[in-house]
Parts: sequence; C-alpha cells; structure tokens
Amino acid sequence: MFTLKKIYKIKLVFEKLIFSIFFLGFYIFTNGILAIQHDMKEDLKYLEKKDKNIFLIKCKKKLELLNHHECLNFLGIKIFLHSYKNKDISQQEVDILQKKSIYYLETAVQKNSREALKNLGWIYSIKESSLQDLKKSSFHFSNFYKFKAPQKKRSDEALENKFKKKNVNNSDLILAITLIKKIEIFFEATKYNKRKYFTNEEMKNARDVFNKIIQRRNLSKSKIAEIEKKVLANNLLIFSFLKDDIKVFNKKNMTEARKEFEKLKFLLDD
Repeated sequence: MFTLKKIYKIKLVFEKLIFSIFFLGFYIFTNGILAIQHDMKEDLKYLEKKDKNIFLIKCKKKLELLNHHECLNFLGIKIFLHSYKNKDISQQEVDILQKKSIYYLETAVQKNSREALKNLGWIYSIKESSLQDLKKSSFHFSNFYKFKAPQKKRSDEALENKFKKKNVNNSDLILAITLIKKIEIFFEATKYNKRKYFTNEEMKNARDVFNKIIQRRNLSKSKIAEIEKKVLANNLLIFSFLKDDIKVFNKKNMTEARKEFEKLKFLLDD
C-alpha cells in the first residue's frame, strides 16, 4: 500500500525523469544546430570567393548562418561544383566533398527545396561521376516535377527574394542571357531534324526579343560581354545537362522549350 510519503517520492522521481528527458532532448537539439553551424562555417572554404560573399550576404544574420533551405541548397551545389571542376584534388577529397554536397542538398529537400531536388537529379545523372545512379536521378527529377511548395512564411519569402536578387541592377539581363542560351541549345539540338523544338523563324524571333531587351538596358558591348561570360561560367553544368536531357525529342521537352521562350517574351513586356 502506498503511503503519502512514498507517493511524494515517486512524484519527485517522475519529475526528475521528465526534466532529464527534456534537458537531454534540448541538449541534443541545440548541439545538433551548433554542429550544423560549425560545418557550414568550415565548408564555406570550398566556395569560390564570389560565391562565399553571396552566401554570407544572404545567409548570415548577426553571427549565425541561417539554416534555410535556399542556403543549404546553394552551399550544397557549390561544393559539388568545386569538387567536379577541380582537377588538383585527389579522388579521396572529391568523395568527401561530394558526400558533403549530398548531405546539404538532402537536408534542403527535407526543408522543401525544389531546386535541391533538381540539383540532386543532375548530380546522380553525371556519367563521369562515381555518384552516377540513374534510379536516384529519375526519383529526384520525378519529385522535382511533382513538387508542390508549402505555404511560405514571410521570413522565408524574404530570404528567397534575397537569393533571387543577387544582382538587382542586372537581374533581368542575366535571366535574359540565360534564357536565350537555353533556347539556342534547344534550337541546335534539332536544327537538322524534321521535328524541331524551334524553327529558324522562331529562333530569329527569340533573338529579336533578346536584342530588344539588351537595347533597353543601354549598356556597353563590353559590359554585356562581361555579364554573358559570367552567366556561361555559372551555368556551365546546367547547360551541359540540358544538352543531354533534350537529345530525345518528346512532348515534355517541347513544353519546356516553349516555356523558356515565353519567359523571354515576358521579360520584354515587363
């Protein structure tokens, strides 16, 4: 039979147990965050100076790095590009960097990053990479196309807008150059085929739209050439994947080609 004294003791033990569980959970949670923060700070060394500056501007608040899906996706794909392009590092270092990249991208996916799904799809499709896994690539691309973004908080929207405005003054021009390059890739892919993504006349129309956007900016030829060079360098991998993806003419690729053209025309009308 339980006496009041025993009941009181049991209550104290129970309260201590609850407190211990809570404290342990809090400790693991906070230390997990600190571990991610520490890793992110350490892994910034793998970014080029320009990319590192962009990351710190967009993802650093006071003294902490933001654990936001846009930040994780950005860091993940940039680390992968560093390992993919760098010929001066060993295969062991490449493997370590690629694991880091996958970690950040998968964490970004868990936080509802659609771009991270696409990046993972690209990474697993690269023929020259030890990571090539066409089943995983197909899985991530499939989820990318089916993705439905959850309702965003205002703070999330503000941070994403920061990423979308890396260069406010030239953002429309950078997008226009990216779009015309993609359209040219679509055009060249079926230039000599009966079924075409774009006819010669449509390609001419696309270039006319692009030239009007350029003229509206009233920039020097050297400045435009400089921006174009940066766009090509930053999207080298994306353009390479696009060339491989559209070799097979199908309805999905045709729809994508038309979307790029519509985006370009929208820039002119904006």
